[in-house]
Amino acid sequence: MNAHFLLMSFSYVALIVFVVWSVFGRNFNSLSKILITLLLPLIYYFHWISLQQTSGWPSDQTLPTKFELISADIVEPNPLENNNGNIHLWIRTSESDSPRAFKLTYSRELHKKLFETKKRIASGRRQIGLLYDNSAGQSGTSIGGGMKLGFKNAPRKILPPKK
Repeated sequence: MNAHFLLMSFSYVALIVFVVWSVFGRNFNSLSKILITLLLPLIYYFHWISLQQTSGWPSDQTLPTKFELISADIVEPNPLENNNGNIHLWIRTSESDSPRAFKLTYSRELHKKLFETKKRIASGRRQIGLLYDNSAGQSGTSIGGGMKLGFKNAPRKILPPKK
């Protein structure tokens, strides 16, 4: 189970505890009121942080080891705007799964690799992304964390015969 799901579950449980405590607790001293006032914004903050990792937001978690690349968006670094740059990948792990966005740190080498890969996608070739360990000796572009990312053409789908 991922940490963000545990964090989200904790935030829901904590809110329920506070509501039950406020309903059934009879004696509220000023220390209890201050404690609730300080803890509720923290719970909302933890909930917000855990929501960042759910669908709709680009995940900064590790990519799956094999996926289909649907598209990529590259934001180059801009020191004038204090922007380090990033790369967003829109991927699908299997045909039955919904696409998911992932965020990677910008690198010029990965930018070049994705430019070539996007050209192959535009020409009609599906692209499979493969994540390797640096020590595996596979070719690919380093994406940090001791991992390399490579792309290859997906096998063409064989359509069923016409009736």
